[in-house]
Amino acid sequence: MATSSQESIFNLIPKPQHKVKKKPIYRSKYDPKAPITGSTFGLHGTTVTVGNGINELKKTCVVNSTFGPCPSKSIADPSQFLRKGTRPRPKMRCSSIIPPSKSSSHGNDEIPKHNKPSVPSSDDRPVMGLKTRKNYITSNAINAIIQEPKCVNIKECLYIDKENYGMIPSYLPKVKEAIQKEQKIVDRCIEELMRKDTEVEYMEMNEEERQNLIDSLKRKWDNRNSKYQKICHRVAFDSLGDIKRKEAQEAELQQLEDDIERLSKPGPVYIKSS
Repeated sequence: MATSSQESIFNLIPKPQHKVKKKPIYRSKYDPKAPITGSTFGLHGTTVTVGNGINELKKTCVVNSTFGPCPSKSIADPSQFLRKGTRPRPKMRCSSIIPPSKSSSHGNDEIPKHNKPSVPSSDDRPVMGLKTRKNYITSNAINAIIQEPKCVNIKECLYIDKENYGMIPSYLPKVKEAIQKEQKIVDRCIEELMRKDTEVEYMEMNEEERQNLIDSLKRKWDNRNSKYQKICHRVAFDSLGDIKRKEAQEAELQQLEDDIERLSKPGPVYIKSS
């Protein structure tokens, strides 16, 4: 950018002369030393506060304080107190509900008395010791039996007089037919399974093979149990795979225990012939 000491074409353009006219200072038309109208700050006590207006208020007491008359004029007259019947009677919304009394004291009508029930006397005692032998369960049952039906028209409650009374609903034959078809299919499947079982020949396992099978199952159980003991004490698992692995080992151990118990029972053991 070109400074004022350097030559520039912009220096040839005449610069506008802006003169800012300031507004005259605001001066209130009220006296600033006059007492503050309506203010109650600094009226109590003898401490002199800043401002001539507050000090003048303390001398003249033109404005009352927060509550009651001016401190210099607040001397109460003990003989002037509120007497009974001097308070004006409140206006009633409906004069027909509570008629005003004719007798009045100090020229004002009194509010009628006995708006609330009187306080019970010391001789009024509640009735005590009342007992009943009524059986409410039996009474409710009898009332339920003998009560009339809640139908609007009694003729509508007589189902015997209806046209479709005693007739088989249209959907029942269809349901029975479907049940019979399913039963035939189940019977056919059972017959085929029984026929296949009769064709299979079984042979009895000798004692030596039985004992060898039990020993091999026990060795397998020991091997699986040694792996299971490494994770059986864990309560919190890091992944879902650890939980499934533990459940699978428990199921395998339970299956081996059931097989060993079945083979250890007395009596012959039959196996299918190959």
